[in-house]
Amino acid sequence: MDSSLIDTLVGDDKRNERIKNKLQKMVVGAYCVHQTWGLGQIKGYNPATKKIIIDFAEKTGQEMDPLFCAKKLEILDNDSLLVQFHNDPEGVRQKLKKSSISLLIEYIETMPNKQASLGDIERTFADIVEKKNFRRWWSVTKKLIAKDGRLMLEEGNVTYIKMRESPISIEEQIIEKFRNTHSATDRLPIAEEISEIASEGDIMRETADLVIDVLSSYAAPDFLRLSAGDKLRACLIRNKLAKATNRSIDSLEPKIESIIHECANLVKIAQELPHGYHLQFFNLITRTFPDEWEKHFLNLLKNGNDRFVSDCISYLCENGREETVKQQLVKWLHEKNLKTPLLQWIIKSRHSKKFESVVSDELMQPELLRAILWAIDNEFLTGTSKSRKIYLAELVCEDRTLIHDLLSSATEEEALDLAQTLMVNQGFDSLSKKSLLARFIALFPSVQNLITASTSKAKSQTELFLKVSKESLDNKRKEYEVLVKEKIPANKAAIATAREHGDLSENSEYKMARQDQETLLARKAQLESELQVAQVIDFENVDTTCVSIGTVVTIKQQSGDEHSTITILGAWDSDPEHNVVSYKTPLAQTLLSQKIGDIVETSIDEAKEQWIIEKIEKWAPMKRGK
Repeated sequence: MDSSLIDTLVGDDKRNERIKNKLQKMVVGAYCVHQTWGLGQIKGYNPATKKIIIDFAEKTGQEMDPLFCAKKLEILDNDSLLVQFHNDPEGVRQKLKKSSISLLIEYIETMPNKQASLGDIERTFADIVEKKNFRRWWSVTKKLIAKDGRLMLEEGNVTYIKMRESPISIEEQIIEKFRNTHSATDRLPIAEEISEIASEGDIMRETADLVIDVLSSYAAPDFLRLSAGDKLRACLIRNKLAKATNRSIDSLEPKIESIIHECANLVKIAQELPHGYHLQFFNLITRTFPDEWEKHFLNLLKNGNDRFVSDCISYLCENGREETVKQQLVKWLHEKNLKTPLLQWIIKSRHSKKFESVVSDELMQPELLRAILWAIDNEFLTGTSKSRKIYLAELVCEDRTLIHDLLSSATEEEALDLAQTLMVNQGFDSLSKKSLLARFIALFPSVQNLITASTSKAKSQTELFLKVSKESLDNKRKEYEVLVKEKIPANKAAIATAREHGDLSENSEYKMARQDQETLLARKAQLESELQVAQVIDFENVDTTCVSIGTVVTIKQQSGDEHSTITILGAWDSDPEHNVVSYKTPLAQTLLSQKIGDIVETSIDEAKEQWIIEKIEKWAPMKRGK
């Protein structure tokens, strides 16, 4: 911009010096960034309007106030990454393909103080990596940053990536991270990394001593910020680090056995321990309770979670307790005490040679199927979301031979009873039930009669059709098409992408994608159910001698002069803003079949009111205000 014009804009106020410097950079051809419109290029200045002319990707010839631009726009140097990408997109993408970290460092070195927020990086790299791929790219790049000694990642309310003054080793990065982390829970996985480094090679004794002392303080009885499971984990990490650095474990306090003695609930510890610590936990129990370890193991087996149950049975079998496990499983089955994790283990392990002496014929009985169905129904009833998938139910559906294996010794009466139990089970969707019942029928054809009788009874007890307008039906079909062709496939791709990021138990992207999947599939099932019974009604030939679907009713308050006009349409046509209600609403049900002069009573928020029907007209589309 012209220097005299700049002086006029900023005046004599010294506080405008920064704005003045920015205006000096706003020359024709210079690039800038708008938070909403993205990259733009200055094309000129309009003296008549006293505004700068900028071309953005979706807004060419945009005229903007110079002072606003100086305050709100970021003026880019010609060598900035966004400008490079604008002028040579393929060249920049080749750099990215060659090394994401190198390109990221090149970008950060151009930033003030050689640091960039995650927001800065997203705005700059979203188009380079393509917006749909940014989250995946950042997840991978974040792991590369953790391994690159030139960069430092600071996570908090705002995530920053900074250039270090001098590169440091991976070991130094991990130790630095431990020192800068203050949460005891967050420090444990970092301490694990340090113990791994110590096992593989040298580590400074001073650093090892620091970590060992911190972990010892975490395991102390008076440290209340960690659970018993995490305290045990802290002790196990501490002892591993001590061994790797040739430090005596005997001198360390508290002793690892004291945590087991102090905690009355070993099951709780087992549920809190990561899978990698199970074997050490088992050995510790055996060592701490030499005469009672088997009793403790059976209690853990009965109440443990999925992965723990499998590890626990393996440990017992490897220590010669196959017969004990077998007898206990049969006993719990008869006592109706087999919980979901054990049921899942039995289903998955029943054909394993390793466990053939444990999963016996005494266990593979119709009663086991009843226990499985009960557990699925119970999980549905006690679950927080009625639409969520139940893993045990999925396991039963995917196992093509399970029903045959469990019903091969059943009587016809037992099979019919179990089929009836399956039909009323709320943990399976209708398609899954049909598939499972077909497996029943293959063994017991009489189950077909049970299904037929039940279906006939259900139809006689429910409304066969849902009366809808053609417009609303078309909208529902469009929603279903978008759901099936776009949203569900996109969600499936998101799940696959998130799965590639590793450990699913701590993968928030995977969990969110699976939650979205449950919502989408529940909506799909609901739409399929509704569309199956939808019946289009014709509003042209409406009987106006009484209130019916497709009429506009005018009613007058008996106790005053208030009038109200209500339109009654199909099940999916509600539009409260325009006084349009579905025929299935309580208000519509009160009015239907009434004639002019009839008196009806409404109850809204427990306030009852009587109304007289004054007029009944045929509904016309233009009256909806749409």
